[in-house]
Amino acid sequence: MRRREIFIELTSLLDVIMIMLFVLLTQARTQTAAALSAAEADRAEAAAVRAELNELRGELGRTQRERDDAREEADARRRQLLSEDLVLDNSLVVTISVDERAVIRLESEGQTQTVTYRWEDDNYARNALRAALHRAVAGDKAVFLVFQYDRAVIYRSEYEMIRETMREARLEARERELPLSILELDAGGM
Repeated sequence: MRRREIFIELTSLLDVIMIMLFVLLTQARTQTAAALSAAEADRAEAAAVRAELNELRGELGRTQRERDDAREEADARRRQLLSEDLVLDNSLVVTISVDERAVIRLESEGQTQTVTYRWEDDNYARNALRAALHRAVAGDKAVFLVFQYDRAVIYRSEYEMIRETMREARLEARERELPLSILELDAGGM
């Protein structure tokens, strides 16, 4: 019996991989810049709220009870702001949604990526979603995956593909000992 030798040309495959890596690195840089500007805006808003709290503390003519209540409220707001700053600085929220045209949207840190679901071959959508979720769990932040859909619009195959890909991301995050939570919301059931 003769063995056939098959030669595969890998140069074009390597070119495609390098182009994909370049695109991913470019997108990562853009997303990082957007995240930094969003965080700066959140910090500015927190500073404005802190200034408002300081004004509340400085008002005169209150009774002791009013001052104590105001101080307690200001302390509660300060603790809440500190907690929110801590959560914003140490977590990433990725929202996945599907519209009636079978377009899957991934939104994170002000950036939106769209992927069209193809009935004849869902590999493209699956791989694009997998790559986006891999980027999300590649960092050191806790990740919240929010899957929003309308049961009257989404098809079962889309739904199952997205859920399976999110489960894969959860396993990857678990291997890296990274906290990942999945929240699912049927917007049509509201």
